[in-house]
Amino acid sequence: MKRIERLLQKMSEEHLPALYVSHPKNVRYLCGFTGEDAAVLLTQSAVFFITDGRYVEQAREELSDLIQIVCWKQSLMDETAELVREQNIRQVGFEGAHLSYSDGELFKSLVQVETRTADGWVEKFRAVKDEDEIRKTLEAVKIVDRTFIHILNYIRPGLSEKQVAAEMEYFMKQNGSEKTAFETIVASGVRSAYPHGEASEKVIEQGDMVILDFGATYQGYVSDITRTVAVGEPHPRLEEIYGLVLEAELAGVNAIRHGMTSKELDTIIRSPFVRESINDRFNHGAGHSIGLDIHEAPYISYRLEHEFAANTIMTVEPGLYLPGIGGVRIEDDVLVGTGKSRVLTRSPKSDLIVLP
Repeated sequence: MKRIERLLQKMSEEHLPALYVSHPKNVRYLCGFTGEDAAVLLTQSAVFFITDGRYVEQAREELSDLIQIVCWKQSLMDETAELVREQNIRQVGFEGAHLSYSDGELFKSLVQVETRTADGWVEKFRAVKDEDEIRKTLEAVKIVDRTFIHILNYIRPGLSEKQVAAEMEYFMKQNGSEKTAFETIVASGVRSAYPHGEASEKVIEQGDMVILDFGATYQGYVSDITRTVAVGEPHPRLEEIYGLVLEAELAGVNAIRHGMTSKELDTIIRSPFVRESINDRFNHGAGHSIGLDIHEAPYISYRLEHEFAANTIMTVEPGLYLPGIGGVRIEDDVLVGTGKSRVLTRSPKSDLIVLP
């Protein structure tokens, strides 16, 4: 209930008497419900959990006794509107960013009271992890570290990217992952120049660089790691690129800490690329937070002045991509600290791994 109490305090400060939370990950964060098709209506006098008959018993097991479970008869929004009327609520907030335009308009028409958006309120709380969230993330991290060591003994010429991805995903599930955190990326040869090249039928060949970007999920919390390896001797330019990407990544993980701005960190990460006049080949964000979602705020970007807070878990993931030749990306998960931050992922990266 502590998370709900914090949100109620925020509502009080913002003079918002009621809030409808419908984003599934925000519902889970607030009350611990792991099912689907549910929403929460918060007021200062009562908290209502709204779901359908399939999930009532599960909700009784997972939710605090202080939360009132309501089984909807027509729909989540209809039941919410009825509760708004019963509670004599005159204004209600909702997560507009997580609703389509038509659903947002439907919600406003059903409740028939003053409405306002409360976008990002729960996400701001989610950005700073508590001890339990850190523990779960660490378990997800251990799974991907074990998976990387395993897959080094599996990759060989003649296997397709999809075969490698399938082996990684199977191994992660065998080792405790509920599901993959996102679509596994295995990009080899010229396809390693695709920053988000999901596994294809392409066969891995001698001389290919192979980007492996993958994540596990443990009790809802995710990990996210990228390593780049070579199968046989790679293109000499790609060996040079690997050193630059590693320099950029180490600069980022060593620099990030509480109070540093996103823009400052982005500049540090990009500095080796700028020095070598190759920054134009780094064409995606330098990192993001992880938690219940694989991409959460805050983000690492030269456009943002956001200050990182202690106990945020960030990825640092620079990459360079040379069309027609290949690419390199290295990514770690980092627990932000007040002093030196802690790198959670431990898979080897200090030298380019060249597989036979």
